[in-house]
Amino acid sequence: MRKFLPVLLGLILFILLAPSPVSAHHRGQVLGEATPSSELVFPPVTSGAGFILPDSPLFFIDKTFQQVKLLLAFSAEQKARVRSQIAGERMAELRLMLLRENQAAINTTLSELTKEVDLAAASLAEAAARGQDVKTLAREINETIKLQRKILNTVESQTRGVLKLQLKAARQALKESKVEIEDELPEEDLEKEIEENLAEEIEDQVEEASESAQKIQEDLIKLEAEASKAAAKALVRREEAIKKAIEERNEAKRSAEERLLEAEKKRQEALLTAQKRASERAQEALKKAQEAAKGFREARERVTEIKTGTSNTGSSNSDSGGSNSGSSGSSGSGGGDDED
Repeated sequence: MRKFLPVLLGLILFILLAPSPVSAHHRGQVLGEATPSSELVFPPVTSGAGFILPDSPLFFIDKTFQQVKLLLAFSAEQKARVRSQIAGERMAELRLMLLRENQAAINTTLSELTKEVDLAAASLAEAAARGQDVKTLAREINETIKLQRKILNTVESQTRGVLKLQLKAARQALKESKVEIEDELPEEDLEKEIEENLAEEIEDQVEEASESAQKIQEDLIKLEAEASKAAAKALVRREEAIKKAIEERNEAKRSAEERLLEAEKKRQEALLTAQKRASERAQEALKKAQEAAKGFREARERVTEIKTGTSNTGSSNSDSGGSNSGSSGSSGSGGGDDED
């Protein structure tokens, strides 16, 4: 019996540590039918996943170990750093849970990620309130959150349905925590972050407008197809009624049905024309939204070029300024001759 005891314990441990299975039919619920996990591009993260993953029954052990690390962090500043590190682990684990298409584990990971970042921001604010210089740590955590939000945005752009909404909500939660951390940044860094936040918000709104226009267009195409089917069925019913009237030798009924058939044809034509026009308007709105998004990005790139000194604007202005000063000098000499 003693010989089999280690084997039995090993088997039990393997079962407990093994990730819970996920049925294939959950693919659509988790990633959307058009987003298989094998095609998801998840950008690289700076942290590694924990030893025990969120889809394991023993995940509580990993969380207990992290609580011990927090207990050993005696200052608020140290706690902020530890919580930021835990959030980094959750980002790495999110990638694995997406690949496994485990909806419950994805929910857990996103919830833990946003919670840890929020608590890191609270600990940082507490450290600052106690007079500690947290500017360097605030800069580090701020850059980490920026990277995390960028990763979530990249994954979100590849997904649809419930998962897309979850990633968007997580990104928004990280933004709210980031705003708190920005309050502890040096003044020059804070101004830069405010500018970047405004630019990002505008770009998000433009992107949402583009997505909304695309969704409207898709719905209108479906509506147009359904309307065409309904119109065809209505016309068939009228034609069958006319045939029946002919068979019954009911001239009055036949004439009435023919008039109704003509009226139905005209109504269906008008309806299809109106729906086609609505679809065209949606396509125009989509095109304008896409052009607006493209124009905004080009403008932002131009601003970046000017700030980094890679733009030719400075040299152009110098040349222009030189020629203006030259012509000004000519005027001046001419004015001197008149005075003589």
